[in-house]
Amino acid sequence: MIGQPYIYDPFIECMPRHQLRDLQNQRLKRVVQRCYKKMEMYRQKFDEAGLAPDDIQSVEDLPKIPFTRKEDLRERFPLNGLLAVPRSEVLRYHMTTGSTGKATVSPLTRGDVHRAEVALAKTATSIGLGPGDIVLLMFGYGLFAGAVLGQPAYERLLGASVIPAGAALPSATQLELIADFHPDVVAATPSFLLHIIEVARSKEIELDKMGVKGFLTGAEASSEGTRKKIAEAFGAPFYSDVYGMCELGPHFCSECQEHDGFHFMEEAFIPEIVDPDTGQPLPPGKKGVLVVTCLMKEAMPLLRYWTNDITSLIDDPCACGRTHVRIQRIFGRADDMVKVKGVNVFPSQVESVIRGVPEVGGSEYQMLVDRSQSAVDSMTVRIESEDKSSGLVQKLKNEFQKAFLGSNFKVELVDVGTLPRHSHKAKRLVDSRKL
Repeated sequence: MIGQPYIYDPFIECMPRHQLRDLQNQRLKRVVQRCYKKMEMYRQKFDEAGLAPDDIQSVEDLPKIPFTRKEDLRERFPLNGLLAVPRSEVLRYHMTTGSTGKATVSPLTRGDVHRAEVALAKTATSIGLGPGDIVLLMFGYGLFAGAVLGQPAYERLLGASVIPAGAALPSATQLELIADFHPDVVAATPSFLLHIIEVARSKEIELDKMGVKGFLTGAEASSEGTRKKIAEAFGAPFYSDVYGMCELGPHFCSECQEHDGFHFMEEAFIPEIVDPDTGQPLPPGKKGVLVVTCLMKEAMPLLRYWTNDITSLIDDPCACGRTHVRIQRIFGRADDMVKVKGVNVFPSQVESVIRGVPEVGGSEYQMLVDRSQSAVDSMTVRIESEDKSSGLVQKLKNEFQKAFLGSNFKVELVDVGTLPRHSHKAKRLVDSRKL
């Protein structure tokens, strides 16, 4: 029942840390041996590094292993030297969206599919999803590893009912489904939920009267301000987010009811935070690039995969009772960070500022970075607003200056409906310096 959180697998999720580390060490040794014997990519990496599989005996040995990057997978597209099982054992192929370049393939065995479904079931238990609850599933069906895994997780593993709307239905139809069926939970990307709220407002539909109690979100980072806007618009306080990557599992990290970071599913994945410049491991609390090692993936296990996402580890005990380490909400992607006049800027930071200004708190926005002929960089933040007064422009500029150490971003207020909408991952940064 929504609002009554529980733990899906207490034996694993609440396992004492020393037992969990023993389990990780056993599985790490096995997966390293499999990767070296079965995957040409890792034989080549190990041989070039003068490394033998037996050199890896515990989690402490992980830094000896070279990083695996997305470029390694793209160079071997689709699966040249990447499969650790015969092709006949691959049950399904998922692919990335290719939003940062050429797509990569994620093959899954039957066991891989089951573990991915369990991962999604785990995140839904933190808001109490179970028998009798209805989920309006607005993640996209298809190559993206979203709804096609979420549906059996919610139905078969948790006993909930699912309306498989997907992301392609018109917003008006999605709103009709909400009004007709009064789903307990809506599952979608934060961007799509903001768009639904915008359409409902234009049609004078009161979403807080529709009976929605909670949300399951993922596929993109979102700020606390965005979450607050969504919860207030629907009048639904129960919120859970999932984080993952298609290549890795695809879901390995989920939020609990304490909303204090994302619990890593450490029985199947090992997280590291490393310095983006040196690659050296960083201690808990220090911000860096998340690197993930697969322990249980059968079709294409990846060792020390460089996610390019910026976050930090939390190793303090969580009040929910789960013992697995947590990571902070993703701060941004290393390749999404832009430097403007010496100031590092992430889209998530810009979003946080906008969500904190009531006049434009729910508005769509876009970041435009340019360089003049005299090699001077500038950033313009375009924000949709009915109010285009100079007073609002100055208010926003002041907020950006406070958030970004006195930087002088330009602010342009544009008509509502002008900027692109996103049903999957939002892409709001346009850096013309790279074009």
